Amino acid sequence: MRNESASDDGWRAFIELSSCFKGEELSELFDLFLTLEEKEDIGKRFQILKALIEEKLTQREIAERQKVSISKITRGSNALKIISKNLREALKKQMLP
Repeated sequence: MRNESASDDGWRAFIELSSCFKGEELSELFDLFLTLEEKEDIGKRFQILKALIEEKLTQREIAERQKVSISKITRGSNALKIISKNLREALKKQMLP
C-alpha cells in the first residue's frame, strides 16, 4: 500500500476544488494554478491520448505530428492500458467526434 503524501492530499484537494467550477471560472482557476508551460504540456498530453484513442496512427506517426518523443507517446499508451474499461469508453465518447 502506498503512503499518502502531502502532495497526494494537495492533488486530491485541487481536483475537488476544480469540480466546483465550469467554463470561464475553471479556466481562470487553471490560470491561477498552472504556468503556461504546464498548460501546454497538458494540451499536448490531451492530443497524444486523443490520437491513441482514435487508433488511426502509429505511435511513431503521432510522435512526428505532435513533435514529441516516442517515449511520451509510450507513456500515454501505457497509461491507457491501466485505466478501467468504463473510463476508456467515457474518454472515447467525450474526446472523439
